[in-house]
Amino acid sequence: MHRDEDFFALLTADLQEEPDLRVTVQRAVGYARSLMRCDEASVRVHRRVAPGPGPVVAATSARAEGLAQLSLAHAAPGTPVRETAPLAVDDVLVDARWPGWGASVAARGYRSALVVPLLARDRDLGVLTLWSRGVGAFRRHDDDAALDALVRHVAVAVADLLASHDLEAARESRALVGQAQGILMERHGLDADRAFAVLRRHSQQGNLKLADVAHQLVTTRRLPEPTRRPARPAAGSGPSAAAGTPASA
Repeated sequence: MHRDEDFFALLTADLQEEPDLRVTVQRAVGYARSLMRCDEASVRVHRRVAPGPGPVVAATSARAEGLAQLSLAHAAPGTPVRETAPLAVDDVLVDARWPGWGASVAARGYRSALVVPLLARDRDLGVLTLWSRGVGAFRRHDDDAALDALVRHVAVAVADLLASHDLEAARESRALVGQAQGILMERHGLDADRAFAVLRRHSQQGNLKLADVAHQLVTTRRLPEPTRRPARPAAGSGPSAAAGTPASA
């Protein structure tokens, strides 16, 4: 690995000058491959709600993206897709911890991997995975200050990318709700507060997100039908609890 100060000076300047956050992450991943002198690198973010691997947001090639997708295909207890510390896999073909994942990686011509968690702003964002065709390519990653510094750059870039997506989604949601309010105000002569109350009531009754109610109204010009509650059985005439899930209760 080269630890030339010029490397990080170039990296910092390059990432700061790029206005497109997705390109920034892509470039950061390219720097990771260069620093570690490995064959491929990829970044996968975690799902926001359910545990487990989320989408690949950057990869050095289509091969690297395919390798990252294997984490989703083999997602199971013990699969190295969510780590709290760097995890080196010296030889995926003989590592008994994840035989299915390892065999699939080896079948694509890669024998070792380094999975590094991306932590920024008190959040566990995802993982940077480095791939090598050689065995034991990442054995000397311990106490690697250069790698630690690079991972911080990648994590901040990913955090900025995710934050921009959150802001964009929030803007789109607010715009949809505003359009739906306008439809109700024009159709029923309501003011903005009462129109919002109608949307919120349908959201609660249908167990739907407010944005989903607004989207249906804007696209179909109809509000979703309220969820019908099952009739309560008479005392002693059936089971004490209705069948179904909490959402339908």
